[in-house]
Amino acid sequence: MFGKYNDTPAAISLGIYLLGGLFYTVQLLFMTEAWLQENGIGPEAVGVARVLGFTWLGLTISLLRTYSTGPDGQNAYFTAMVIAQIGILLNLWHQHLFAGAATVIDDAIIVSVLTALLLFGYVRIRSRL
Repeated sequence: MFGKYNDTPAAISLGIYLLGGLFYTVQLLFMTEAWLQENGIGPEAVGVARVLGFTWLGLTISLLRTYSTGPDGQNAYFTAMVIAQIGILLNLWHQHLFAGAATVIDDAIIVSVLTALLLFGYVRIRSRL
């Protein structure tokens, strides 16, 4: 499964990131109301949260495809994913540090780890993109 990457550490790092993406997909698509309530957000945000869940689904399926086709020629995809991930990271830490949203600290920490995994994998394979 990791053979198409020709870089086992990058493939493992992105594989762990993929598992995190699948977790967020399931959480946002199938446990939407409970997740929003846990974070103190009303039910009016269910639609937007599910859109985000489908976005995560698209990103994770596309990343899963790179395990069968290889990362070659996927520069636009990986660049978009890195930009989106950094945006999510900055947004969550901004909410926690400046907006006083204490309920997002767990997501901020998880997303920090996922961002580090994604960046590690991206740096390792960027010459092939």
